[in-house]
Amino acid sequence: MKKHLLSLLAATALLASCSDLKKPEEKDQLSEATADTAVVARDGQTVGEVAANAGAAVENAWDMTKANLADVKLEEIDLPEISVRGDDRYNVYALEEKVLFDTDKAEIKPTATRALSEISSSIARRYRGNEVRILGFADSRGDKDYNRELSAKRAAAVKDWLVKNGQMPADKVSIEPMGEEAPVASNATAAGRQENRRVEIAVLK
Repeated sequence: MKKHLLSLLAATALLASCSDLKKPEEKDQLSEATADTAVVARDGQTVGEVAANAGAAVENAWDMTKANLADVKLEEIDLPEISVRGDDRYNVYALEEKVLFDTDKAEIKPTATRALSEISSSIARRYRGNEVRILGFADSRGDKDYNRELSAKRAAAVKDWLVKNGQMPADKVSIEPMGEEAPVASNATAAGRQENRRVEIAVLK
């Protein structure tokens, strides 16, 4: 009877040890896989770090402060109200406010359709699938916050038009309200202020 009891205890111990048969490194891998910081890329970065760095890289790619943009002639752009500038990283299509909007409004005029169609066709032809950023600009008259808000609404309106009518993927188009920043002419004159009230559609090559 005693011998039978000892055999039973030995069998129980063996079964208990079977649940811990995994190699130490396998158990380490399992515990790592369940931790938020455990999923590691080949270079040792966590997934969160990789995503953050990728986002920073895209944002840095849009740093146009040092861009040296020169006038560009594209055969498919023939409307005088569209200007195109570019360098080895960007192409920028620009339209003055009066082409797109009434004063202090953010609704696109029906007459702007041809110009926006020409721009969207050019982008589809040359840079299909590339990142696009729409920048809204204002002159320096009035409240600074109001000008920034208006430029944001106008940039958003252009984005909506390009997505709905120009078949651009919404996730490839971003907006940036510039407000009074980066004037291209003097705000001291009516003509200069008119030039500063504009929308630019930039494409990352």
